[in-house]
Amino acid sequence: MHEEKFVLLEGTMMTLVEIARELEHITSYTVKDTFGDVDRVVAQKPNFDQDYDTYVVNYQFNESTDETDVTFTVPKGDKSQLKTDKVKIRLISYKTKS
Repeated sequence: MHEEKFVLLEGTMMTLVEIARELEHITSYTVKDTFGDVDRVVAQKPNFDQDYDTYVVNYQFNESTDETDVTFTVPKGDKSQLKTDKVKIRLISYKTKS
């Protein structure tokens, strides 16, 4: 639905609030929480060669039951503040709940 615009954001660095604002601009919906619901992605087998940790943030909208998941990474071992520091967007998925 919005994939061609999502692809333009993938690979960029943004804060969670900036991501929320971009999603609002693309979807024309307002997000319920600009920080979303963040979960760490833990692989079944550890990959010690990766130099980053992976997270997924879920954004829900006020005007729709649809959701957007944004997979992002931060440098491994980085004590960054996820709510204020920029993260690298890896993938954005739009989920229709109708």
